[in-house]
Amino acid sequence: MGKIEKNKPAVLKDPNLQLPEVDWLEKESNPDKFFKDLRYALSEFGFMVLTNAPGLSDEFQQQAFKEVRGFFDSPVELKKTSYIGKTPYFRGYSLPTPADSGYGQVIEAFQYGFEQEPLCKHDDKSQPIHRRLFRGPNTWPDEESLPGFRPLIDDLNQRYHRLTHLLGEAIVESLGEDVEAFREYFDFDDPDLAASLNHNFGLDAYAEEDQDKVRKEYKKFSSDKVGAHIDGPPFIALLINDRPGLQVVAAEGEWIDAPVTCRTAPGDYHVPVIPGAVIVNTGGTLMHLSEGRYSATLHRVNTTLIPKGETRVSMPYFLIPKMEGDLIPFGKFEAGSVGVGGYESGRDRGANASVNRMGTFPQVTRRWWAEEYSELRQQQRDEVEAETKAAYKLAKERGQRFTQQKT
Repeated sequence: MGKIEKNKPAVLKDPNLQLPEVDWLEKESNPDKFFKDLRYALSEFGFMVLTNAPGLSDEFQQQAFKEVRGFFDSPVELKKTSYIGKTPYFRGYSLPTPADSGYGQVIEAFQYGFEQEPLCKHDDKSQPIHRRLFRGPNTWPDEESLPGFRPLIDDLNQRYHRLTHLLGEAIVESLGEDVEAFREYFDFDDPDLAASLNHNFGLDAYAEEDQDKVRKEYKKFSSDKVGAHIDGPPFIALLINDRPGLQVVAAEGEWIDAPVTCRTAPGDYHVPVIPGAVIVNTGGTLMHLSEGRYSATLHRVNTTLIPKGETRVSMPYFLIPKMEGDLIPFGKFEAGSVGVGGYESGRDRGANASVNRMGTFPQVTRRWWAEEYSELRQQQRDEVEAETKAAYKLAKERGQRFTQQKT
């Protein structure tokens, strides 16, 4: 992760600053405004709130959170029927991270993808690692106990998949490029996916004597104990959530609170609730392909912002570009040595995406991928470092523009 000012205060210079909203309906009714808003949101913030998101109405989101919370509220033995370590494909349930793990988050999760047949055996080293890791079946919980869970996730997957392609093509158009450039890297009928259901616990999950330590870490602008990161592999990430907690570094380089897209409990939140919306952020792939015109943005879940006595559910979605061949920036005909986004041409993107999964879920890696992870992790760390430094550099430039526009 890039070096930043360790003592910089985490206080918003403008407490009223919010992530920009882009109304999907204006793509047809007022396209000039839609594309102007889209360009502004992604060039100056890297994050946006897409309102009236097709397929993600409040009614559907209410249903989705009901099923997903039903899963997370189930007895642990039922959730473990879908334990992620059962197969090498990084699909299924992961137990909560320990409160004493040294990180400011306690989280349990469920990973899923498209229901696919493996392309080969996971240990067939004659095949590229991404072909062995990303294609395979999901690991589902007991269907008799949770009959609505799998149908809901299959439905959510298809809705997200369609929106990623529609919005991805609009983003390419907003850059003044041919939408075929998006389709070149993202085949609708042959996708690679890393999607998640996340269940974040609040400060209540920590011993009382440890809660102040967690608060102090989140008061810092930069801390390696709070899970701040950029999303490297995807073009964009989509997310719906039902509690506050998500924060984004944007505008003048300060943490901004993201809204909630679906209210599933009574009470007042300190952030807006925008029903039927989807939060969108740019990934490292878009940062590279746009040559930094749209930069990946640092973000985190702030445990201290989850309302007392409650938990937070979010559903992030990361569609990954084809992993064969190089990523050549839009409008170019050949790759350069190092792009604006810190991306080195000729890199093994499939290995990068695979090692990203391995580092996130060590319980799978230890059983199925230990040798591969040992061989590849340093290269992946170097690539993440380069991309993150590039994102910070672009964020600094964006912050300077934002300050100049205010004066």
